Amino acid sequence: MNRSLLFAALLLPSVGMALPVLDSAQKTRVNQSELRQQSVAPGQAPDGTPMLALTWNNSAANYLEFTVDKPVNLPEFDSAVLKLDLYWPENTAVGKLNLRITDSTGETLQYPLPVRELKPGRQTLEATLTPTSAGGSWGGNKNKKIDFPARVTGMSVDFNRKDGDGKLWLGKAELLPEVKIGKLIVDPAVAKVRIHDGAKRQQSAEVTTVEEKSAYQVKWDAAAAKWLEFSFAPQLPVLPEFVSGRFEVELMIPESGKVGRVNLRLADKSGETFQYPLPITGLKPGWNVVALRINPADARKVGHWGGDKNHQLDFPVRLIGFSVDYPAGSGAGELAIGKVTFSE
Repeated sequence: MNRSLLFAALLLPSVGMALPVLDSAQKTRVNQSELRQQSVAPGQAPDGTPMLALTWNNSAANYLEFTVDKPVNLPEFDSAVLKLDLYWPENTAVGKLNLRITDSTGETLQYPLPVRELKPGRQTLEATLTPTSAGGSWGGNKNKKIDFPARVTGMSVDFNRKDGDGKLWLGKAELLPEVKIGKLIVDPAVAKVRIHDGAKRQQSAEVTTVEEKSAYQVKWDAAAAKWLEFSFAPQLPVLPEFVSGRFEVELMIPESGKVGRVNLRLADKSGETFQYPLPITGLKPGWNVVALRINPADARKVGHWGGDKNHQLDFPVRLIGFSVDYPAGSGAGELAIGKVTFSE
């Protein structure tokens, strides 16, 4: 069947799905809780709403900081709106409330939230975040911007140093990222795809509907081979030359979780192939949009073979396919791949 490739240079802002980054039953770890006489635990606000109850002794320390047990992975965004449900005490000593995001280099960025206009009682605080709008940062490469992929790792509270106890209640927090819709490179559900040595490796593929979405679904038996790979034929058009490029891949993660790595493959003008692992750790079962930023200067850091073997991504380059690694002895597995987009 003749399947066409769709190319649409759409770069319009799009609001992504709301990501839950905090909830009232969240497990947390308070830094130096005993020394600073502080705690964060599930509880109830004064109006009976289930929330995280933060307590502290103002005279023991002038700030509280906690990390979450399961940091939430963030998609790459240009701007995002944080919505935080909280209960603001009357005559509170709280001076600042901060969200903390840790990026791929290990740099932690602290975002002050607007608390000056809050009134006593339960309400929803809103704040707009951008990759470069943090109030402070430390660790990592210290460039004061989010280098994706990144995660929400915790929060902190600053308060006036005076005698007495302090309290604050935090409820559900959601982050609504605004992302750019990139140029559609390929939709495997309508492109011609070739799975390598499928019969020999007991692997198969088909275009099917997975949770109401058309996709290219691959299946395997881990006893027959350790990886699966497929390519697009005929070749896709070359990508524009870029200094830093962002690829977004729609992935359907199975409930079984029997996927070790999913790798995106690029080939340069000499035919040298470069394999880039997608950041899938921590993804939940179901459809996910996985963002991968590629810097040609980092080509030596990933797997590469063939061509002139100069370990450099020499333009023009093109997307040639994907590979999937899975744990040995994990039995039958499957994965579905949807559209792939690109933007700079």
